Amino acid sequence: MKTAELPVLTLQGSPRDRGFCYGQHQQQRITQTVNAWLSNLGSFAGIGDKKATLNTDSYIKQFLTGTQYLNAIRLWAPELLEEIKGIAEGSGQLLDHILALQLMDEEWLYGLSQHLPRPTSKCTAFGLQSSPESISYAGQNMDVPAWVEGKQLLLRIAATDETPEALVFTMAGNIGLKGLNAAGIGITCNTLAQLKPATDGLPVAFIVRQVLSMATIDQAEKFLHAIKHASGQNYILSSANDIRCFECSAEAVVQLALEETSKTVFHTNHPLVSNSLGPQAPLCHSRQANSEARLNSISARLVSAPYSLEKIKSALAAQDDPDNPVSRALAEKNQDASIGYTAASSIYEFADKPRLHLAAGPPSEVAYQVFEFTQ
Repeated sequence: MKTAELPVLTLQGSPRDRGFCYGQHQQQRITQTVNAWLSNLGSFAGIGDKKATLNTDSYIKQFLTGTQYLNAIRLWAPELLEEIKGIAEGSGQLLDHILALQLMDEEWLYGLSQHLPRPTSKCTAFGLQSSPESISYAGQNMDVPAWVEGKQLLLRIAATDETPEALVFTMAGNIGLKGLNAAGIGITCNTLAQLKPATDGLPVAFIVRQVLSMATIDQAEKFLHAIKHASGQNYILSSANDIRCFECSAEAVVQLALEETSKTVFHTNHPLVSNSLGPQAPLCHSRQANSEARLNSISARLVSAPYSLEKIKSALAAQDDPDNPVSRALAEKNQDASIGYTAASSIYEFADKPRLHLAAGPPSEVAYQVFEFTQ
């Protein structure tokens, strides 16, 4: 998708009203998302056995009833559950489908436990703060299944008396994949499927949105420590004056130690400090070369200050290893067709006012556009 064609949807009012507006305004695109997702989901049973089939409705019901994610959402993010109900109502989609659409990482892990060959390599993230006088940057390439192409969406969540305005990148029907708010708090997330999951933890989409409702990086860190995490994830929390990186699993939140004088961090899809491994770790380890290649590429290109937007854009557009590029186009060789696509590249710029630089596709092919806050 060309960034100039990216829909931007403003949401305001109560959580239910926000969701209903979302669902109604994006009804056609949400239908396309759900249909593409269900088709992709059903295709996994046929990998290696063309006669195998997957009843997606039964599988989704089994997934939702066999896990306790809904209880965790009610506990830690009840307003977002109301928003999801509104999306289902406004779009005319089944609530189970809209709910499960929020649980992509968690379903990937569940699929692995059901012996479905789910992908585990996706996303390249960074945080850069070289000195108190310099501009800080953070962001990531968001790698998702190729069917997401054409369904990208930017949500502008209006400010309330309690929460700042937020710019949230997602796909139609989903509440959020990554973002930046007007208080200058950014969040990126990278799947760490090797780490121990919890079927009664809070799913990643809800963590992203909750962090983006907060006014300080301390509040965001406190929240990461307070909840139980549904899936292994690395989160980079960023602000004008601080960069913090956490590898989160069901049993531990481990912070990466960064140099005080030059806080820089790069992360892909394998743990750097956490040893809280789950049963799926051996399978993920066998696929780790892709993650390591992307980490080596971005860390080498951004190894030292000074940093600039052009230097960062070049690093995110890199294809130093043709088989394992940082910027993944739709039709690259030797990639899992179900995952290897960069649907968006984001750069959070923490200058006088925070700004979002977003490319609605692989940055090696798609231009960035600047998005600012209304106040």
